[in-house]
Amino acid sequence: MLPLLGCHKIPQIVEFVYDSIVDEATAAEFYGRLLREAPNDLHREFIRHAMEDELDHLEKFSRLYCYLTGYMPQYVITPTIYPNYKEGILIALKDELEAGEFYRDVQLSTSDQFVRDTFYYAMVDELEHATQFSTLYNSL
Repeated sequence: MLPLLGCHKIPQIVEFVYDSIVDEATAAEFYGRLLREAPNDLHREFIRHAMEDELDHLEKFSRLYCYLTGYMPQYVITPTIYPNYKEGILIALKDELEAGEFYRDVQLSTSDQFVRDTFYYAMVDELEHATQFSTLYNSL
């Protein structure tokens, strides 16, 4: 029986989408800073890929927000603070795992196909990013 985790109403889904927008914008900004500190080509490749995906998710979640509300989202980010590059990579890894789990839960809590597809698309990328950040962290 779908949705697996119960059915959230539209106001709750809108809140989840808005939170995702802020998180994606925050991650993209954070990864831009990590990218400038990357020690080699592999690090730059993985971080750039994650950053570009986050910007793509931001655009898709913004479209979803507009679909649900009729308005473009207005948001402000709080930059992620990290003491050094290695700790930044670890923070990124943890954030990607959290996002993947959150996106899975949202996806399983609605029957709206546009919402489900948007969150599924982002969830798969977040898990890929977690794998890549784990590889980077273990190489340091």
